[in-house]
Amino acid sequence: MKRAFALTATLALAGAVCVPEAGAAFNNNDAGTSAAQFLKLGADARSAGMGQAARALCEDANAVYWNPAGLAALSYRQTTLTHAAYYQSTFYEFLAYAQPIDSILGRNRRELETNQLGAVGVGVLYLNSGQLQEVDNTGTATGGRFTPQDFAAMLAWGGALTRDLDVGIGVKYVSSRIEDTASTGAADFGVRLREHPGGMPYTMALSLHNLGGRLKFNLQSDPLPLQLAFSQSLRPTRNISLSMDVVAPRDNRVYPAFGAEFRSAVGPNLSAAVRLGYEGRTMSSGLSSLTGMGLGAGLGMARFSLDYAWMPYGLLGDTHRFTLSYRF
Repeated sequence: MKRAFALTATLALAGAVCVPEAGAAFNNNDAGTSAAQFLKLGADARSAGMGQAARALCEDANAVYWNPAGLAALSYRQTTLTHAAYYQSTFYEFLAYAQPIDSILGRNRRELETNQLGAVGVGVLYLNSGQLQEVDNTGTATGGRFTPQDFAAMLAWGGALTRDLDVGIGVKYVSSRIEDTASTGAADFGVRLREHPGGMPYTMALSLHNLGGRLKFNLQSDPLPLQLAFSQSLRPTRNISLSMDVVAPRDNRVYPAFGAEFRSAVGPNLSAAVRLGYEGRTMSSGLSSLTGMGLGAGLGMARFSLDYAWMPYGLLGDTHRFTLSYRF
């Protein structure tokens, strides 16, 4: 555990050095000053059902979004598709694919040490906010309409540096359209330390998200929503997974996220899961006492899995997220 504490301290110091504003700007004084807020919406339904506490837990293709270091655990090819129905005619899509590098090279994994080459993944995010009516500066309708859209394309790699330490890096292209279009680039970085205290799989992770450029519309330029996250996951039993993230956004206060999952076999090549989580990002929004809660369920059928998550947002309405995954 001394090694774990030393690693945490080292990574925290590195984050403060590499990101000058990390020491002062991770608070709510800059609320509303970041562009591309869709980059905060999450990815898959499993994570949503666990309160978006997934940065240490995720070890599949969705790690392209959550923490590229999680790709180091991938031992198969996987594709995943998520559709989210949000409030007020907004919908959100996430598509990802990942595979071990040695399988790309056509080599048998038994010829190599575990995770020697790591894995690569690609992902696409798309947000459509529905058609809106155009108004002038007095609020009077002009008769015109427009459809805000946001898009991000991601490429990531994750691999094992040592038997217990994973690292990952990702790059992304971000585009946002209101009436005009702005675009920029960004990068993600992640590390994970894997231990087995008392024989229980435990992972501690640190990740930095959306480090990079700015979106500029005409004369207005805003940074991307930089986030620094410290995360942990634990499997106290074979059927139970617990996770906790502490997230420091550039444009808001630090908040926690918690998640729990119970998974069990219910038949030959069939498993079922139930999930519960809470994300503290909206804890002071006043929308509803249930805002931030996540409930989810999933079915695993041989190489397929289907997951669902429900998250309420008070007067704004409820959100529903569906994810279909296939590994081969």
